[in-house]
Amino acid sequence: MPAEKLKQIMPAVAPDFSAIPGCCWKIWILNEDRKEAGGLYLFESAGELEQFLKSELFASVTNNPGFSNLQTNTFGVVEAASLLTGAPLMKMGV
Repeated sequence: MPAEKLKQIMPAVAPDFSAIPGCCWKIWILNEDRKEAGGLYLFESAGELEQFLKSELFASVTNNPGFSNLQTNTFGVVEAASLLTGAPLMKMGV
């Protein structure tokens, strides 16, 4: 998908991602030169992340023919170091 089209779509679908239960925030990322895009999410719990990964919204992204080479990785947060570098963890109750 061309980057310009993707930049138009992102704000239009952002409210859907704001409504994900347990999702504190999503950061939208784009590298136009490499034709790569993605998102960084922070969830309140692993359970809520698992629910999102089973959701219709997630399936709509993974099944979109405009995207290829999709990868999903999950990580825990190292809170002490993240807070020292200004990570926006406030919604986690940290």
